[in-house]
Amino acid sequence: MLTNLHTWVCLCIWVCGVCSSPAMPRTEAKVALTDEVNVLMYGVLQFSESLHHAYQNTEARLARLTRAITDTESFVQRLGQDTEQTIRSERQIKDRLGVIQAETTAIQTQAQQTSGLVYKVEREEVAIKQKISNLEATLKRFTTDRIKALKETTQKHNTLLHDLVSWTETQKQQLENQNQQLAELQKWASRSV
Repeated sequence: MLTNLHTWVCLCIWVCGVCSSPAMPRTEAKVALTDEVNVLMYGVLQFSESLHHAYQNTEARLARLTRAITDTESFVQRLGQDTEQTIRSERQIKDRLGVIQAETTAIQTQAQQTSGLVYKVEREEVAIKQKISNLEATLKRFTTDRIKALKETTQKHNTLLHDLVSWTETQKQQLENQNQQLAELQKWASRSV
């Protein structure tokens, strides 16, 4: 495009220079004028063709820029949606983790209470067995009526002891189940984080 401008400047100087030169004879002036018009027309055609190509190139570049901007806007919009979804998911995970931690704390507290209760029952069981042993030793020294009464008492104690042992076994099983649930919740919580 710069060369076309250079050509136009040269043509203008040449035309101006021709006009200021001494007058030529009339026929030569007509031939010279026709040649000048032809050169000028040729220059105008080249200039218009250059402008046309520049317009097409600019239009193509603008179209590419528009497509690039549209693609970038779509990408930014998708990125924004993905970010919002990620934030929502993170909140849900944090909420669920809080619930799991609360449940874990409750289960641990219950497990400690149950463990203390089981320990107490086991001590009572040992004490009852000791009492039974002492009673059996005492029974050997008593009379038949007294032995009968002591047998009934012993039978009651045995029934109570049997019930206590069953209850202790049930509590142990519940404690094991709670410990297993606690371990599963802790595994799940560590995988969620």
